[in-house]
Amino acid sequence: MTIAIAASGSRAGAAVRDAVLGAELLGRGAIGGFAVLALLSGDGQLHHCMTQRGGASCLDMPDAWLAAPTAAAISSGPDRPEPLVQFLPGAAGIGLVTGHRHPSRPGRDGAALNAAVLALLGQGAAPQPAVASVLAANAEADAGLIAIDAQGVLGWGNSERVLRRSDLGQFQRDDGSARVAILHNSIFSCAPLAEQVGALAWAQLTGLAGPIGWVRLAAAVPRRIAHRDRVHIDPSDAITAIDSANPYVPTNLHRATVAYLGSEVWRHGVCVGRVMTELVADVADGMVMPFGDAAHDAFLMRTDHVAS
Repeated sequence: MTIAIAASGSRAGAAVRDAVLGAELLGRGAIGGFAVLALLSGDGQLHHCMTQRGGASCLDMPDAWLAAPTAAAISSGPDRPEPLVQFLPGAAGIGLVTGHRHPSRPGRDGAALNAAVLALLGQGAAPQPAVASVLAANAEADAGLIAIDAQGVLGWGNSERVLRRSDLGQFQRDDGSARVAILHNSIFSCAPLAEQVGALAWAQLTGLAGPIGWVRLAAAVPRRIAHRDRVHIDPSDAITAIDSANPYVPTNLHRATVAYLGSEVWRHGVCVGRVMTELVADVADGMVMPFGDAAHDAFLMRTDHVAS
């Protein structure tokens, strides 16, 4: 497993989903295959959704789950052993345990590492001591773990074995009312991945704009030949038009890069950011057509009001 995320606070479900989607767009590696998302609803009930292929955009996640106060996810490449819930166990009123590498492998006592942490939470242990205890007893286990309890308190860490790896990323933030932790391995990006996807999660948890944000292709929009590349968006960050200085993209049915890396993003005549992940779409009769799923109909924008 290559990425694990847990969050608590307003819209924790949306925060976790956006973090996984962001990792799929920004990163290269074993990502965009299987995914499991779990949450504890406002009344403490446990819910799961999962997929073997397609990543976060293929999760059947009701809109109401986006507002869940406690959520976690795990994702990696496709076609993992069933049942997928083994990779992200949880208990109503108790908590959730996610992880990366092999968090469901048995430890020295024969119990799955993530299940052992969940059992400690059920016995009243706080998340950080629970994670630390299991990892200390299994120093050579190939796993990192993140636990979150029903009160939204986080605990996380990597085993000594995992800490020797050179491909790790991590992110943690806590302001007392919103919390998020991310661990990952074997996902590569031009900039530190954990910080970028952590910023996406934090924006959902706090409602505050961060250094990167989503731009979505919600409907067909015109693609226009212009002197410079620009993406035009409305106040909801939906694309309204795309200008391209590349005259060689056919206007008939053709799949092409329509939002080029580094292009300016404009809203109401003001440049508000630059394209951070490219958007590929079908172009037909001069119109850019959406595919109809979140992962393929969006790109990430680096916002100019935050220093690069």
